[in-house]
Amino acid sequence: MLDTEFLFGPIAASFLILVSTVLLYWYSTHTFDYFKKRNIPYVKPLPLLGSVLDVVRKPLHEIENLRRQKYGRIYGHFEGIRPVLSVADPTLLRDILVKDFHIFPQRRTITTGHEIFDKMMTSVTGEDWKRIRTIVTPTFTTGKIRRMIHIFKECGMTSIQNFKKASENGDPVELKRIFGGYTMDVIASSAFSTKIDSHNDPENKFVLTARKVFRISFNWRLIIMSTRHSKCIVNRIMATVIPTSHSDGSLVWGSAKF
Repeated sequence: MLDTEFLFGPIAASFLILVSTVLLYWYSTHTFDYFKKRNIPYVKPLPLLGSVLDVVRKPLHEIENLRRQKYGRIYGHFEGIRPVLSVADPTLLRDILVKDFHIFPQRRTITTGHEIFDKMMTSVTGEDWKRIRTIVTPTFTTGKIRRMIHIFKECGMTSIQNFKKASENGDPVELKRIFGGYTMDVIASSAFSTKIDSHNDPENKFVLTARKVFRISFNWRLIIMSTRHSKCIVNRIMATVIPTSHSDGSLVWGSAKF
């Protein structure tokens, strides 16, 4: 009796492991024939990961360009087990985004549970999106954009002075830093009515907070794109991006207090 139980235990465990492995493999690959059935060229996926592994190795825009050259202007790929169709044909994109927009009103959604993030125009859909779009649209009229041109010019002149100052000694100029400063200045001035010089004042609170948004310590693209259960992950990101009220009336932004 004891010998039978001793033998049955490992056999049962091995059987359960085998069945679990087969089921996991089936679940992680059961959608991988989606584009093949429709005769659409597609990026060969990996179980569980799909086609997102390339995105970790190279910048997304390089990956998209390489795939377009290899597979054509319309091709498929997988984010985890979810099939995604990429369109790089300008005429077709114009139809999707303008002429036939009423047929394609939805977009990728990530529900985080965060009261601010879930109400952004890039996150909401349906009637909520229409309502917010109606409110935001008057902000970007031709007249109002034209009135902001002087802001762009002022920030551009500041960047030119930074270029001149950086090149006085004939040393190499770090373009990314100067153009990054220009972008930061334009956003701060036009969207937040805050005049800054982020290149010469890198310790400005606005600059430090904005940089913190783009300095996440892990590769969020892989995690968010390869799973639908990203609520806690995005909440962790948003905790360092969106300030919350403090008991003394100040704002807490990540670990910084203003």
